[in-house]
Amino acid sequence: MAESVTEVSHATHPSSPGYSPSGAGRGAGQAASGGGASPSTSAPFIAGVSLPLHSSDAATSLQLARQDGFDYVVTSLPDTSVLTGAGSNVEKSGIATPTPRRTDVTQLESKWWSTSVVGSLSDPPRWKSSTPASFSDAGAAAAAHEEGRLLLAALTSASVSAAKKAEAQKIFEGMVGWASHMNIPAVILPSIPLSANINGGDLPAKEYARLLASLVASPACANSRVQLWVRVPLSLQSLRAFQLLLARCDHPPAIGAMLVIDRRLDPADLPSVAEALHVFLGNGNVKAVSWNVSVFLTNKKGYPTLSKNHQFVFSLVHGRLGRTLRTLVEGDEAWTHGTPGTPSKGNVPTAKQLQGTARTGKTERVLHLEYLQHLRARATLAAKLDSEEASLETPYLDSLQSPLQPLGDHLEYQTYETFERDPVKYARYGEAVALALEDGIAAEKFGYLGSTRTTLGQLRRMAPGSVGRAVELQRAVLEDGAGLDRMPAEVDIYQATIMVVGAGRGPLVRESIGAVARVSAKWMGAPNGEGRRRALHAKIVAIEKNPSAVLYLNSLKGGDPSWNGGHDVDWSGDSLNSGEGSIVIPGTSNVTVVGCDMREADGHPLLGKMIREEKARADIVVSELLGSFGDNELSPECLDGVQACGVLKKDCVSIPQSYTAYLAPVSSARLYSEARTQSCLPLNPEEGPASPSVGIQRALETPYVVRSHAAAQTHREKPCWTFAHPHLAADAMDTASDKDASGSNPSADAAKDVNNDRTAHLAFKSRAGAVGLGCGYGREDGDAARFIAASKEVLAEGDGAKLSDAEVTIHGFLGTFESVLYESTAKGAANGGAESDEPSERRSIISISPHSFSVGMFSWFPLYFPLKEPLCVPPGAAVNCSMWRRSDEGRVWYEWSAEVMGNGTEGRAPEVLGTSSLHNPSGRSYHVKK
Repeated sequence: MAESVTEVSHATHPSSPGYSPSGAGRGAGQAASGGGASPSTSAPFIAGVSLPLHSSDAATSLQLARQDGFDYVVTSLPDTSVLTGAGSNVEKSGIATPTPRRTDVTQLESKWWSTSVVGSLSDPPRWKSSTPASFSDAGAAAAAHEEGRLLLAALTSASVSAAKKAEAQKIFEGMVGWASHMNIPAVILPSIPLSANINGGDLPAKEYARLLASLVASPACANSRVQLWVRVPLSLQSLRAFQLLLARCDHPPAIGAMLVIDRRLDPADLPSVAEALHVFLGNGNVKAVSWNVSVFLTNKKGYPTLSKNHQFVFSLVHGRLGRTLRTLVEGDEAWTHGTPGTPSKGNVPTAKQLQGTARTGKTERVLHLEYLQHLRARATLAAKLDSEEASLETPYLDSLQSPLQPLGDHLEYQTYETFERDPVKYARYGEAVALALEDGIAAEKFGYLGSTRTTLGQLRRMAPGSVGRAVELQRAVLEDGAGLDRMPAEVDIYQATIMVVGAGRGPLVRESIGAVARVSAKWMGAPNGEGRRRALHAKIVAIEKNPSAVLYLNSLKGGDPSWNGGHDVDWSGDSLNSGEGSIVIPGTSNVTVVGCDMREADGHPLLGKMIREEKARADIVVSELLGSFGDNELSPECLDGVQACGVLKKDCVSIPQSYTAYLAPVSSARLYSEARTQSCLPLNPEEGPASPSVGIQRALETPYVVRSHAAAQTHREKPCWTFAHPHLAADAMDTASDKDASGSNPSADAAKDVNNDRTAHLAFKSRAGAVGLGCGYGREDGDAARFIAASKEVLAEGDGAKLSDAEVTIHGFLGTFESVLYESTAKGAANGGAESDEPSERRSIISISPHSFSVGMFSWFPLYFPLKEPLCVPPGAAVNCSMWRRSDEGRVWYEWSAEVMGNGTEGRAPEVLGTSSLHNPSGRSYHVKK
């Protein structure tokens, strides 16, 4: 996640009196240490530039870059090894080496180094002129433009002498130590040396991993915020090599990838590279992306542009990581306002000749920056990155949270307030309540209260189009309606009883009040076949166990006419006149607040009366008890408890009607690292230093709520199980009343002794379309999946198709849910009672599963089930997952395990290639209290 923007807008650049940089404070340091989030709605596009002419002068580079709109610059790290010790600047030959000097260290204040400068490993100047053949060849695998490749070769090559290796080690440690001293947030390192065999015989890559693992543990990194950004070219071999390096280093968060786009992307490679990149964005700890100017083309007007394939890569990378990613423009080629259709290099003036020209800016890269900003501003990316919900989610990206203990934890005021800002969830709940009310009126299930006379003019004022979520229609019903049609109309009023369990601060109560008003207005304006108009009056019972929330509900009850049948409320002393006994206004609701545990309704005086009087029981029960995995916050146990108390009618409707848990494999080095980090936290924070630590077993056997971000869902999610409410009694449809001959309540009996344990054994085989699944949170990106599918179809017709799967590493599973709040097939209900032989297929759904994600909803994030050891899945292999929901008298918990299955051969069953242990057996590490 990005850090808070550093406020430096009033700073003056020391090398230019009066200079005030644009875009102040938005630097590379915002993401390098993964701090807090920016509160702004629009995600910043943080871009830097590398200027070879000024690689050792960060002050000049930053001054030029800021004038062109860049946020940070890259500077070469100096060799400080020759500055200390006896004869430190004298080589063995006795010849003095030039003493390194930098003017920028005396010109730039520390805040610039910590926010606007990124370091780059560099080769000592004396090595460039006298490179021993013994390790120059070893560094040839690295791209020629990469600084530090000679130094890296000396550090990782087996053919280098011990003395030279020791010298290289000292130089390397000195450069990183200087970066730590300057508080530079990140250091760019050369790409991993590659060989033909990266799965065991690549000794330089292993040496590189050892070097970085040691560096991460050293004071230079351990005691500072310096991160190491390893260059990773966009190729299958390079992507795989970096994931191996991360695994060899034990996935430290300080080592990240800088994805390098420095070559043409062959159309034949696009499908396989895109699928590998999809996984890499989750498993590669990607911190930045570099665009070399050599990959840019020239459009018809002579400006830089990218090919369609590179534009797809840009959208894929920024669509996934755009809120935390850093962008870098680099390359040795100078740019001029070029010839259409040509690459952006060759036969152009030198950088010195071009510097400062109007078209290229001070850096000769301003046109490239403007083009990348144009791509970032496209509607598809803006919708993902700049929405209000994306801004609200930013502080939670990849931040693990322990699931709620719903029956023990009381939410804070601010938490309620945040949840209530969800623009989708409560609207869907309101739609569901309205559908249930319409079906109830159509089925004549609500009790008749009486009738009232009004006018057609007044009814028109209550038309659905004029009804918001306020009480304006309630005040208008009985008014004279002067100037409108005075023709009298008679309205039959029916009473519906709605029970809201877990009412919180009342958002579901407000939605129910609004639904009653809208449905009444709709039905009053459309007489049935007998010419009768119908409306509703609702009795709403709001049940809440949090005493602080009950106080809030009582305050609403005491001052809001919409909670009191549309009547003004007199609240004096302890006497509250809530409108009881007053004239009933059609389309209104009267709310009663009850403070108790919903499962103990039979012990409350008011609810006990509802249990005893059949007609007073609830027609509709509304709840928002769902968790990230659907049932993980004990919605089944809570709703079963409400039903078992006997407060529901036999034909009561539950909202939600059902919810299904989904599961999918996920590849994410970030989530895995975060889960392991939990082991060091105190088990009982309230005990302070005396508390024992969580421990690695408990940390990796606990599911976590997380807004997955640096993650890749590798297979399409599959359903585990479904819960539906309420439970129907075996003879419910044949029972005329809510009590049978013996006096028992069949509806209540149906919910007693219900077993809510579940088991699911899932097999994930095909990874087709995985690119569109993204990080496992958000709507499936059909455009990305179709783009790759279309490319495969075209390539399959030729000889250049490269369609093989890539190996993936699974770090756990993401649990999500889909809930049908209400689904109706009632005839005529949608038309205000008008006769129709066709059933009306209407339903209201909320979902955080990618296949049906409710866009704009942010109340739930996925539930991450970690694996203690990641599983490697080779091409063609399947992932099997077993998930159990278990319980005893006082607890509910999950157990899970996974295995990798080969595809088998002719005449032989698939074999197990890898397996995990059973996680959380008997709830030893994690459970939810009943």
